[in-house]
Amino acid sequence: MSSITQIIEEINKINPKFKQLLALSQSQTAAAIGVSCSTLESWRREGIGPSYKKQNNGKRARVLYPKQAIAEWLADTVKTA
Repeated sequence: MSSITQIIEEINKINPKFKQLLALSQSQTAAAIGVSCSTLESWRREGIGPSYKKQNNGKRARVLYPKQAIAEWLADTVKTA
């Protein structure tokens, strides 16, 4: 089993609802990686952190983080740490 798959399994264990989702909201992602929502917002402005997708445009756009992208970012972060 790849490390990405293992990380996704760990994310799914955080909250049983996560298993059904392909992407997590900002607050779900923050909980999964152990940072605040404002940290994720700062990372987006700085172009760092897990990749994300925006639904709609503008300030009211919903930000979603694909679990695959979260897992890849976590795996890469661990390698470089």
